[in-house]
Amino acid sequence: MKFLMITTSLMLSITYLFAEVEEHHEHVGSSQIKFNYENLSFTDSKQKDKGRRYGVEMDYQSDKHHMQVYVEHTDTQTKPNVPKDLSVNKYSFKYQYQLSKGNVVTLSYLGIDDNLMDEVDDGKIVGLGYKYKGLQFTQYISDYKNFNVYQSDVQLSKKMAFDDVLLKGAVAGKYMYLQNRLSNPFTQKTKKEYFTAGLKLHADYEAWHIGAGMYAGERIFAVMNNGMKVQHHAMSFDRSFMFLVGREFDDVLVQLRYATHDANEIPIDNENVGIETWSVEVSYKF
Repeated sequence: MKFLMITTSLMLSITYLFAEVEEHHEHVGSSQIKFNYENLSFTDSKQKDKGRRYGVEMDYQSDKHHMQVYVEHTDTQTKPNVPKDLSVNKYSFKYQYQLSKGNVVTLSYLGIDDNLMDEVDDGKIVGLGYKYKGLQFTQYISDYKNFNVYQSDVQLSKKMAFDDVLLKGAVAGKYMYLQNRLSNPFTQKTKKEYFTAGLKLHADYEAWHIGAGMYAGERIFAVMNNGMKVQHHAMSFDRSFMFLVGREFDDVLVQLRYATHDANEIPIDNENVGIETWSVEVSYKF
């Protein structure tokens, strides 16, 4: 009973870092294509109702080089007070080079095409990172029309093997600094600095993959998924939780994800917004 209580507490306390750490990602010497579909629903939001997200990622990894290209499209139905529905395209590119065993440098780029929010439309995010074994540091600069965001990420990860089970754990911190935030109504009500901390646990057993994670502490305009995604609207996220389960079928990996977030719509002072997402990802290695 004591072991069950400790395990349950641990799982509940680490339920969201999945949006930050890729699971089961090593595929040296091969390529991978991944398709994802996500359903979004908003509770107590004054701007958004529900949405759908589609994405495709191409991925190649060799002994020294690792390249990823990701394209994402999201359609969101908005409330009657919003002029039109939201349509967003995002384009991501990441390149990693292994200097030597345990030493990796990373360069990433992310672009945004938003039909509704002019303040962040055509936004550009550049990231530069360095990883030594399980310790990783990344600096992002987000360039928007009237303001910039400087984000610093630190992550420490660890792998442990127990018989047929491989456990992967990580702790992470994100610090965000908003420059020129008082220059426009979109960010006038934001804070100058934000910090959030996350934990993650992931288990591989034969063909199965199970995990959970969390973030606690506010974040805004946050770059996620190690530079591949960004939350680009003026909405601060406080608590986030996620659960994942996946299974391999030869060269195909299918994963189901569930996530829930507490958020605030900053410009209109609307607190206690709930966001719930369900997604499925299918990856093919060749």
